[in-house]
Amino acid sequence: MKTILACFFILILMGSISCFAKETIDYGNYEVDLPEKELTFKEAYNLGLELGKKFDKEAILLFMNSVDDETLSGYNGKKGNWQGVFALPSVKRQMVFVIEKCKHKSHRIIGSSDELTIPLLEINIDSSQIIKIAVKKYHLQPSPKDAPFSHGYHFRLMRNENYIFLGVDGKINGLNAEVLFNPKTGEYLGLTKENK
Repeated sequence: MKTILACFFILILMGSISCFAKETIDYGNYEVDLPEKELTFKEAYNLGLELGKKFDKEAILLFMNSVDDETLSGYNGKKGNWQGVFALPSVKRQMVFVIEKCKHKSHRIIGSSDELTIPLLEINIDSSQIIKIAVKKYHLQPSPKDAPFSHGYHFRLMRNENYIFLGVDGKINGLNAEVLFNPKTGEYLGLTKENK
C-alpha cells in the first residue's frame, strides 16, 4: 500500500511540474548565437594527424597552412580553415586533408613523393605563441578587409633542406610580409617582405 501511495504522489508531483512548465514556457522559435570556434596550428595539426594515423600509424607531416575564410581572423593565432599533407610511408601514399570551420571537411589519398617530412619532435611552438612576438617585436599587422585574397593573419609550416619554418604572414608598413620562427624552439629565423 505504501508503495502504491508513493507512486501516486510521484505521478501527481510529475504532473504538477509538467503543468507548471507548460504555463511558463512560450511557444516559438529561438536562435542561439554559437561562438565561432577556431583552431591553433597545433590543434589543426593534431586533427590531421589523427586522421592520417587511420591510414598509416607512421603518418608524418609534409606541410600545412591556414586557409583564408574572408574574415579578419588570426589575431589569437587561431583560424577556422586549414589544409595540409601527411606522408603515409608504410603504404607509400600521401593524404591531403582539409579542415573547414574547425572540422574535418575532406581528405584525398594520392601517390607518394620524395618531399622532406616534418617530424612531430620538431613541433613544440604554436601559432598562438608566435603571433604575439610577430606583432609586438616585428610590428606585423593583419591584411585588411579589402585585401584581394588574404585577410587577417595566416600561418604555415614548411621546410627546405636546412630549416623547418613556422611562419605568420600579414603586413609591415603596408607591404606583404612573413615572420619566420623555428617551430621547435621559437627562435626567430627571419623576415620576408615584398619590395615596394
